[in-house]
Amino acid sequence: MAETIDLVRDSTMQGIARSVAAIAANTGGLKINSFADVQAIVRAGMADKVFAIGDQIIAEKETAITATVGNTEGTSGITAATVAADTFIAAVGTSHNGEYEFSYNGAEWHFNGEPVQLSAYGITVTGTPKAGDEVLVHETTNKLVFDIIGIDHDTPADSQFEHSLTLQLHDLYQNIQFDSTEAIYYAREELVAGTYNITLPAGYDVENGGGKTYQFTLTKPVPAAGQIMFPWAYQQQASATKVSTYVNANASAVIETVSVQEGSEGTSLGMADGTVSDLNHIHRARYGSNNWAESDLRMRLNSSAAPGGTWTRQSKFSRKPSWADTESGFLRGVDPDFLSVLGEVTKVTALNTLTDGGGSKTSTEKIFLLSCSEVYGNFENSVDEGAAYPYYKNYSDFASKNDGNDTNRIKYQSNGTPYYWWLRAPDTGNALYVRDVYPTGAINYSGAYNSNGLAPACCII
Repeated sequence: MAETIDLVRDSTMQGIARSVAAIAANTGGLKINSFADVQAIVRAGMADKVFAIGDQIIAEKETAITATVGNTEGTSGITAATVAADTFIAAVGTSHNGEYEFSYNGAEWHFNGEPVQLSAYGITVTGTPKAGDEVLVHETTNKLVFDIIGIDHDTPADSQFEHSLTLQLHDLYQNIQFDSTEAIYYAREELVAGTYNITLPAGYDVENGGGKTYQFTLTKPVPAAGQIMFPWAYQQQASATKVSTYVNANASAVIETVSVQEGSEGTSLGMADGTVSDLNHIHRARYGSNNWAESDLRMRLNSSAAPGGTWTRQSKFSRKPSWADTESGFLRGVDPDFLSVLGEVTKVTALNTLTDGGGSKTSTEKIFLLSCSEVYGNFENSVDEGAAYPYYKNYSDFASKNDGNDTNRIKYQSNGTPYYWWLRAPDTGNALYVRDVYPTGAINYSGAYNSNGLAPACCII
């Protein structure tokens, strides 16, 4: 099914509109009727001849699919129809705002003039169809407007490809946590009932009980692969926190919840400073982890699963986030034609020096967040996480590297309000803070469990 791609010049680039006709002129008459056509241009190394930094490519993402029934000759034999969205989009091969008509001729169903099985499209009808019956599928989509932020800027992970076209959402998609609050203890083996204690790092949040040892008594064992939560809230006394135990990372039902008190009786589980194998750092037990590779957000951005199937444990301390049963993966419902041209690229991400040893980690990424250096040009703890994209470097309010207020780094929510948006880099001196962009365009940081806006990026390879 051919489709026209909307390609327009981003108004923040102070350029003029670029129509499909104008782009065709730059390619010797080649018409861009599909994302595959864009991919062909990229792979031919012609992207810089056709596109400009700040041009926009628009993909659609399904938000709802419903069906109505009727009959062109009289009373319908079927009384209702339902549609499974994922099956329908896969069968049609695209996500597109519009209506799709299925008709019954008395012997078989037809779609686009061809005989079909409704089940192949995820359509289920109530009643017995008769000649003239119709099922009209209504698909509603949102537009994902991507800015072209780099041409041949990113290196494809697959060495058989040389070229890339990097895209980033122009406005914020949604506010969500980078990573949820983690368990403080992982039971490698069964932890029998009894009294235990943990010690909080010296000098940490002493006003609220940091630096002390707290004990608690479990009346029920914690099974192997079980977890202990110590949800010490912000500005709450540690002694007021209650410990809860769970059979595993996915469990929502507690085994038991018990109070803690200052004291060192029973078995010591260690110091919660990230140096004990099965005891987490208190930063992450309170506010989540700033490790991009293990984050809930990275997982969700690269998932096409329905609610309930998006999340799996990424580290032994990970806990199922509150959105896991209600939110689908970012890729769910996105036009399959668009997804088919995306590829993985190689990325470098800084690691914090407190629990992850500093330095950096190199990974392959499909849907990713930008780093500090890719937006501001500045390094995080002297780690080069990639050169600044031309979109940010060439159109900044500053002539050189700068992490201050910058109008071109501001991103907006759907209501037109500027808001914080996540980067993937940690604030490396701790285990909980993640770099983000302030509503003024300046660099900032937030606790991983906070909800900031999403401006994910991807590459046509």
